[in-house]
Amino acid sequence: MKLVLLPGLDGTGVLFRPFLKALPPSIEPIVVRYPPREPLGYNELMSLVREVLPRDEPFALLGESFGGPLSLRIASERPPGLCALILCGSFISCPYTVPSWMSYGVTSLPFRAFPFYARGLSWAGVITAEELSLSLEALSQVAPHVFAHRLREVIRVNVESELQGCGVPMLYMQGENDWLVPSWNSRRIARLKPTMRIAKLPAAHMILKTQPVLASAAICDFLATASRQP
Repeated sequence: MKLVLLPGLDGTGVLFRPFLKALPPSIEPIVVRYPPREPLGYNELMSLVREVLPRDEPFALLGESFGGPLSLRIASERPPGLCALILCGSFISCPYTVPSWMSYGVTSLPFRAFPFYARGLSWAGVITAEELSLSLEALSQVAPHVFAHRLREVIRVNVESELQGCGVPMLYMQGENDWLVPSWNSRRIARLKPTMRIAKLPAAHMILKTQPVLASAAICDFLATASRQP
C-alpha cells in the first residue's frame, strides 16, 4: 500500500520524519512538498498533488491540518486507485468561526516570529530538543508571506460538499489536547460523514510528529480494514 502524505501549513514534509520512521515496510510513503517561496493556494496545489499520485495501483491519501481540505478535493475527483482517506488534525472549513473577510487582515509579520515561538516552547519544556530541531528546519525553509497566504486560504476554505461526496473509507485522527484545530471540527465532520472512523490520541496538534508510533498503529489498523472493503 502506498500512502500519499499532504503536509500542514509548513508544506515541507520535514515534520513527517518521526512518523515515516515508525511506518512498517508494508506501507510506502510518498511525501508531497509545497513550493516554499511561492504563495500557492488550494487551487494551484491541486495540480501539484495530481502529478505525484500513483498510477494503476492502490493508495491511501493523508491530509494533515492545512492538507486536509486539499486531500478532500483530490478525493472528490475519484482518482483511480484511491482506497482510503485519512484526515489528521484537519478541518473542512476554518477551524474557528471567523468571517471570511478577516483573511484580508492576515499579514506575514506574525510568521516572522515563528522561530522565536518554537524556541520558547522548548525552553518551557512543551516540546523536546528533537521536536525543536525539526520545527526550526521546517520554518527556515518557508517564506513568511507564503505562511500568510496559506492561512488566508484556511480562513476562506469550505470543502463540505467534497466531504459528503467522498466514497472511500475515512479515518479522522484527533489530538486530545489540540487547541489549534479543536475537537468540534471532528464532531462536525462526523455528523456529515457518520461512517467515518475516529481515532483519538494523547497529543496536541502535531500528532504525527509527537506520537508517531501510536499514529502509525492506528493508520495501519485502519488501512488493513479499508483494504478489505469492496
